[in-house]
Amino acid sequence: MSDWPNSLPGLDLTKALTQLGGKKTLFVRLLGMFEAGHTEDVNKLKAAFDAQDWTAVHEINHALKGVTGNLAANDLYDLCVKIDAKVKEENHDIEPEVNGMIEAMGVLLNSITEAKELPTD
Repeated sequence: MSDWPNSLPGLDLTKALTQLGGKKTLFVRLLGMFEAGHTEDVNKLKAAFDAQDWTAVHEINHALKGVTGNLAANDLYDLCVKIDAKVKEENHDIEPEVNGMIEAMGVLLNSITEAKELPTD
């Protein structure tokens, strides 16, 4: 891990690698899977929020919370946790968090691009 930074914006590399037993190649592969399968999640969540489809908001957010937690994508994960708590209480005042997710996703995707260039051997 010494050839990797401790973190990139929105991504705690030390925590992620600790969770994965230091397996950098696996982490980079998981980041690629996130890019392939979750980059539109925030847009889907925003659309569900705009439509006031609280079931969809909960489902999309719950899935995103899990994957961002596993990747130690802390900024986005923290927003997911806040939305999760509010939706469970039937508090639908989540617009600030949803809007924050848009920026957090952009930051995370930039950091993923950077992380995928780090040495894995």
